[in-house]
Amino acid sequence: MITKILIPIDFSPGAEAALMYGEALAASIGAEAVKIIHVFTPQTASADAITAVPVAELMDEADENMNQFLATVPNPTGSTRQGELMLGFAADRIVKESEDYDLVVLGANGNTDLLEEVFGSVASTVVDKATCPVILVPQGGVFQNYKNILYASNNLSLSRRAVMNFREFNDLFHARVHFVHVKEEDDEGEVDRQAIFSKLFSTPDPNFSFDIREVEAKTVQDGLVAYLEKHPIELAVMVTKRRGFWSQLFHKSDTKQMILHPRTPVMVLHVEG
Repeated sequence: MITKILIPIDFSPGAEAALMYGEALAASIGAEAVKIIHVFTPQTASADAITAVPVAELMDEADENMNQFLATVPNPTGSTRQGELMLGFAADRIVKESEDYDLVVLGANGNTDLLEEVFGSVASTVVDKATCPVILVPQGGVFQNYKNILYASNNLSLSRRAVMNFREFNDLFHARVHFVHVKEEDDEGEVDRQAIFSKLFSTPDPNFSFDIREVEAKTVQDGLVAYLEKHPIELAVMVTKRRGFWSQLFHKSDTKQMILHPRTPVMVLHVEG
């Protein structure tokens, strides 16, 4: 159950999209609390201690920037926002804060196809280490009540724990679920439809409709993006063990490619290894 949502911001256009997306999602599911944070790391502008700006002054400036940013971003709910400026290293602090939340919503900060260029190294670390699910919102992403969700199928995502965690999330939306298995060119295996059915129809029966699809492509990336382009999907869901998600998913690639279509947010669900 998602009752508390954390939205880290960095004053970028991507953070604006994530903020509006997270607040609209919270309103849709009736979340009890939404907290907006900006993690500030003082930068040493000069080795000369005499000319260094006091940290308190830098914090005041960052606090003012945060207030100005929040004032310029439309609030889809009209409710009072709860924002907090925190001192520390962004990735570490967000991961720590995630312990007290049910969901983290992060925004993109670029327009290329590499994870760390699009979402930044902070987002990459948060995705790997957060203790709750993470939704990554691309620039221009707008929340729509989920009617169709892509659930990427692999051995890990078909574990009972993963399926049950996802079912609990989808109980909030009753979206149609597209279980999509990408069969790569050198992959001789086939999607285990029986495994999916056995997980779905354990008590209680699922209260959503679903499709089970197998697509062929050179890479997982290509297969998922092609499917997203052909179907009206509002959210893509990936399942991973904590840490090493991107390197595990794209272990055959030298780059940490995104699994996102440019307009489709992705949720990363974690299961314990």
